[in-house]
Amino acid sequence: HSWLVRLAKPMYDTLKALCFDQHRERTFTETFIFPAFATLQVAATGVDESFRLEHGLDSQTTASYASNYVIVQTIRVMERHVGIGIRIGLYPKWYDLSTAYWYRDFLLSALLNIRGSIEQERLERKAMELRIKLEEEEEKKKASAVTKKQIQKKGKKKGKKKEPNLDAVRETAIEEAARVSAEDFEDRLEYTCLSVHRYLCRGTVRYIAALRQAGLLSEPPSSITMFTSHQTRFEKRFDSFAMLPQPQPLSFEDYVLGSDFSAVRREDLVKSAGDCFRSCKGVIERLLQVVVAETDEDVDITKKRRNDDLYISVRREEAMALTKVCVANSLFLHKLSMAPSKVSEVALEFTAHKEYCTLNLK
Repeated sequence: HSWLVRLAKPMYDTLKALCFDQHRERTFTETFIFPAFATLQVAATGVDESFRLEHGLDSQTTASYASNYVIVQTIRVMERHVGIGIRIGLYPKWYDLSTAYWYRDFLLSALLNIRGSIEQERLERKAMELRIKLEEEEEKKKASAVTKKQIQKKGKKKGKKKEPNLDAVRETAIEEAARVSAEDFEDRLEYTCLSVHRYLCRGTVRYIAALRQAGLLSEPPSSITMFTSHQTRFEKRFDSFAMLPQPQPLSFEDYVLGSDFSAVRREDLVKSAGDCFRSCKGVIERLLQVVVAETDEDVDITKKRRNDDLYISVRREEAMALTKVCVANSLFLHKLSMAPSKVSEVALEFTAHKEYCTLNLK
């Protein structure tokens, strides 16, 4: 109970931060929210351990419910923190954006993995509950059959009592387990949106790497390392993440290794980046099928959502803007693969979306 009380204030602060302008939100997040979540993660570990000890559960097979919840909320704030930095222009050049998209790709992948494991554990628990229910019905049927035989031996005649149909009970239980609630649909919609952002980040990092291999992006000027270094710049940009126990902060060496595509042929790199943008576009098309316009009526909230829904993960307008980014970058990648010698200039633009750039080849 005391841990839940401590959890309420940081969660409230994440909502309050949305009321600030973007510059103030970043400062508020670094000053108050990150330290609060760092403390909550430590406390959540103790809560999970106490729960396992109280119920005699194995730490290897029992999920860390409290820790997973806090880590998910932490990564959400971290991912938004990087996104706001891109929006307000803290990463103005391609070499700055490469680090931001690379780190954001890591955060989104971690968030998707944890959300996936939580969903898998939930489904397994629901399957276990279904199995227990069916076993109980089976035991009731066997007990009813034994009682019926005993009555027949004594020669007593009673009116026929309708026995429960086990097949009908099984079908009903399976239908209940497979039923998608409004909350389940909302979670799946958010999971899909996270996949869209991961595809975009991953595709952009590989697109930038392909342009570097083609010699179309000029290297950072030596003046930016006159009083500092690339490593120091990286560490300062993500210094606020160092206070968080989970996920462990990435180092500059991780970035160098993770963004090194020198062993990959340029043709393969262009194809890989194009696949990311095409996959992203396909996911967005599915989103647009379930996020319907405000004019539509009688929407089943377990299958679709209206665009004016307050709790929706993405609006149709933003989805269309992300589609423009995917299409534009895909077209320029095709141009790069067909005629790289005809490209003389690369222009970095944020006209389609404020967080995702298009690298226009001229």
